[in-house]
This record gives sequence, C-alpha cells and structure tokens, in this order.
Amino acid sequence: MSTVQRINFEPVSDILATQRRDFALDDPTLADPLNAVALVDGEYMVINSSYKIVRASAIGTPGDPALSTSFPLFAERGRYDVQALASRKMPIIFMGEFEVDTRIFDASAAIGSGAAISAAMQPLKVATVTIGSRNYSGLVGHGGSADSDPIVGRVTRLPANNGGKLRYMRAFNI
Repeated sequence: MSTVQRINFEPVSDILATQRRDFALDDPTLADPLNAVALVDGEYMVINSSYKIVRASAIGTPGDPALSTSFPLFAERGRYDVQALASRKMPIIFMGEFEVDTRIFDASAAIGSGAAISAAMQPLKVATVTIGSRNYSGLVGHGGSADSDPIVGRVTRLPANNGGKLRYMRAFNI
C-alpha cells in the first residue's frame, strides 16, 4: 500500500539527460497546497490543446485511464517558485530516460485490461488511483498486448523490496 508524503517522486538515475519543461496549469488552483485536490510530485499530466497541463486521468472517477501520452510532474506540493509565478507553471519530465522511486501508484489495481503490479519489467500505465481517501493520477499495471492504453514505463523494483515505493524506468524502448 502506498502513502503520500512530502516527497513522492525521487530520481534514482541521473536526471541531467532528461528535459524538464515548465507548462502553465489549465487550472491554476491545483498549485495551491491548501486545495483539497492539489497536485503532488509524481502525478501524471497530459498537455491539452491550449498547450497547458491537466491531470492525465479524471481523478473524480476511480480507475479512469489516461488515453494519451502522459508526463510525470516534477514539483513538490506547495513549492514557492511555482506559487510566485502568476501563470502557475509547473515542471514535467518532458523528454529523456530516467529511473525513479514513486509513491503515486496502486500495485493491486487492475484497470481495464490491466493487471496488478507483480513483476520486474512489467509495463505500467496511468490511471486514477486511490491512496488513503484521495484520488491521484498515478501508475497501475499494464495488461500487455490485450491493453490498448499507453505504456509509460516498466517496473524495476517492487514496493515490497523498496520501502513501499515503486521503482520504475522510462526508456525509449519501453
């Protein structure tokens, strides 16, 4: 079982090779740390037609899958540099390979054609996950060839062997 904390997305690999980009939020109130549904690091975002970022899944609907390419948010909840910008821009990891530990996942969820997270190198997808009593746009197991949702990464270390955090990688050959 995952738990949300102050830091939820911790790089394991060097992130200098990744490209992080700041995008304006479609809903700037999600940057407010006092908002009941504020964004947290490690949640997945998509870029909408206005070239702004929104959650990859509709968190009001548990199990809602992301149907397009998603990018992980790389800003902790309540960061001052985000709060200082009138446009409420937040960084996502836009391009490049990486390996990270995350707390924003549900290892037991089988969303759509997906499967519970159970093995190293298992593919992952994005869907609405419930952690505690709140929904987030996070990671769940992908169902392989039977699953049409986009793959966003592969498991490299299971939570049971990693202090409750899921370790995964995103590579060009996922």
